[in-house]
Amino acid sequence: MLSTMDDHSINLSDDEEDFEHPTSPHELQGTLCKWTNYIHGWQDRFIVLKDGTLSYYKSENDTAFGCRGAISIYKATVKPHEFDECRFDVSVNDCVWYLRADGSEERNRWVEALDAYKVDSAYGSENSLRRHGSALSLGSTSVSSLKKGRGLREKLLEMETFRDILCRQVDTLQAYFDACAAWQQNTLQSRTGMTEVHW
Repeated sequence: MLSTMDDHSINLSDDEEDFEHPTSPHELQGTLCKWTNYIHGWQDRFIVLKDGTLSYYKSENDTAFGCRGAISIYKATVKPHEFDECRFDVSVNDCVWYLRADGSEERNRWVEALDAYKVDSAYGSENSLRRHGSALSLGSTSVSSLKKGRGLREKLLEMETFRDILCRQVDTLQAYFDACAAWQQNTLQSRTGMTEVHW
């Protein structure tokens, strides 16, 4: 790709083109059954895979109110169930989501999307370093410093994901509180029979 700037020609390499137009990881959403507890068992939940996060909502209509739970898939383990061809488990440390699709094809689609997302966004991989415009040379970087950098990048991206989720939930709560305040104001005005007159 050739570009001119101030009468200077710049030839961007394929690596730099990747940085200019990054490929988006796989995104997926749909209704799956999620194991809740022994009292309620399997419940339909709307699941969204986006921006490195697997989130769930009570239903698709509830997405505007914020997610009920979310996990970062960067360090997640995705494991199809050994006997149940519709089930797969997603776990990060002690947090495990037990999920069931309607059929084995749908389950495989989810498992493949989760695995593909992890591969596409692999931390410290050569593609990831090129995509983010890093000047690191893989040949000259020691293995130990690469592992430390990879761990730090993972934690930072995980923190960014949770910050984004928190900000969305705060915005949702603020909109809810604003609506409650407006409703209360209208109720008080109608009860007192006083309405503001603007000239």
